[in-house]
Amino acid sequence: MSLIKKTVVINPIIDSYIRKTWAILIEKGKDANYSSALNFMLLIAILEVLKEDSITKNIRRLVWDFMENRDTIKELQTVDMLDMLEQKLNKSY
Repeated sequence: MSLIKKTVVINPIIDSYIRKTWAILIEKGKDANYSSALNFMLLIAILEVLKEDSITKNIRRLVWDFMENRDTIKELQTVDMLDMLEQKLNKSY
């Protein structure tokens, strides 16, 4: 299996759930790290969405509310852009 390494910016609330998932996986005896916990959560989300009638209107609204929170999105985008700039500067030196 090939892996793609990416740097992403994660909201602190989502980060706390990734860390909780990570802890649960370790408690269950799995050899887990932050990345595997994040991938685990994403896979569950993808599989849930594929199921018919899997997302209620309330959950759908919560997700869109997150995306419509301009302050949160601007903060995530700013951190992401600063990180990309730092990576480009480090490559040029």
